[in-house]
Amino acid sequence: MKITAALLAIAAALNLVIWWAAAGASLFTQTQVMKTVVSKDDFGDMVAKNVWIDRFVPGLLDLSAPTAAGLIFVALVLGYLSRKDLFDVETGAH
Repeated sequence: MKITAALLAIAAALNLVIWWAAAGASLFTQTQVMKTVVSKDDFGDMVAKNVWIDRFVPGLLDLSAPTAAGLIFVALVLGYLSRKDLFDVETGAH
């Protein structure tokens, strides 16, 4: 049971890092992202405007890395606590 929980914690940490990379790979968490919008003004000239859009982008340093490190720590503790169970399974001893 502990081995399964440790493997799930490792999988969750890996999933968290993949989510961070897919969501924008920002160093710090952002709640708004700047987007440049090009439009025509009243005189027919093309004008570029920067507009803030509400979008959550997870950060590496303040969200993803600490959470993944915590999950890896939990997996290591569970693996350490289950080392006797692993030894008994391999040798067949009870």
